[in-house]
Amino acid sequence: MISYEEALKKVLENVHALRPERRPVVESTGQVVAQDILSDLDLPQADIAGPDGYAARSSDLLGATRDTPVTLRIIGAARAGRPTRKTVRPGTAIRIMTGSLVPDGADCVVRFEDTDEPGNKNGANKENSSTVTIFCAAKKGTGIRRSGSNMTMGTVVMVRGTVMGPTQISALLSIGQTRVTVIRRPVVTITATGDELIDPGKQLSPGRTYNSNAAAIASLVGHYGGIPRILGVARDSEASILEKFQKGLDSDAIITSGGISHGDFDLVRLTLGRIGRTLFSRINMGPGAGAVFGLINRPPVRGRSGEVPVFALSGSPAGCLINFETLVRPALLRMQGLARLSHPCVEATAVNPAANRKAMPCVRWAHLEERDGEFRVTINAGGSRANLTSIAMANALTILPEESAVGAGDTVRVLPLDWDRYQFGTRT
Repeated sequence: MISYEEALKKVLENVHALRPERRPVVESTGQVVAQDILSDLDLPQADIAGPDGYAARSSDLLGATRDTPVTLRIIGAARAGRPTRKTVRPGTAIRIMTGSLVPDGADCVVRFEDTDEPGNKNGANKENSSTVTIFCAAKKGTGIRRSGSNMTMGTVVMVRGTVMGPTQISALLSIGQTRVTVIRRPVVTITATGDELIDPGKQLSPGRTYNSNAAAIASLVGHYGGIPRILGVARDSEASILEKFQKGLDSDAIITSGGISHGDFDLVRLTLGRIGRTLFSRINMGPGAGAVFGLINRPPVRGRSGEVPVFALSGSPAGCLINFETLVRPALLRMQGLARLSHPCVEATAVNPAANRKAMPCVRWAHLEERDGEFRVTINAGGSRANLTSIAMANALTILPEESAVGAGDTVRVLPLDWDRYQFGTRT
């Protein structure tokens, strides 16, 4: 038995960022940029109008105020995508909209609010005046976004290690880049083990158990950026387990659940040890203390070589999900090139007492709420530590040290789960 910290260290020492791939920018959300990205153009590419208003000559507006306005003749109009070919000459102005190219002859843009433009209009000015009265002076460059003011050619738009999201997609598409080099998503094969397992939806007979772990694991793999591939149930025989292992060798990781205890038909550890190597087979933290991590050497497949990490998780839903969150999650993040692997943590006030009488740290399901800027946590909300109601109500985990107790009102460290976007919603 090794500590959880030692176990996690062994996991992370044996998983690495996967190779890069080229992806459409719009399909790259959540992936990590594999190299610095430079702009190959200036933005904007020419001087454009900032506000809606009038393009004019600053020399025509000298001394203009609300009491001594200047009136100019309107000679045309311009808008984004529809520039004008007319030139602004002394005593003239061109009606211009945001984003339009600044016409020749103009060196400033006066916003509508500083003119006699109707302030309550909707859309175009229906009066179609041939002149505009301007109530303020303007310096050269006022209201103009200069060429390259947003981005210049050669500027680093995004650095290696950036996680793609809406703002990153916007930035790349704004400079015309439709594909991006990112770390690829890990493909993860998933197998539940046990002769007792049957598919949900079938009649449950005495001694049988619904296979809930495979789908739950697949959901978490997808949630944390991987591509899940469920292989079905492995029966309690070396041959069946071996078959599933071999089918998973073309993936980036293999996850099993069940079959890791010390019963006569718990054969996952035995099978893994015969075809690969086991780095640990028990951790000093429960539930799920029997978690196993090992490596199987793969033959070169589709350009992949080396060893495939294998995570053999607890068969109980509580232990399985906790094993995933504490051991598999950081491994998947590392495979995707993410730098921050540690779990988010907050301090919260315990709503109820909880105790751990075991001689090892124990993870407890918890419901975390935020009220008036403070976190409150209910430990084992809805039932005992392995009760399905506790799991279903949980949006966080808390770790109780060995042989310890928490009292109502005590401050405890809590690991929020981001499985639910409304994770801190107040229960009613």
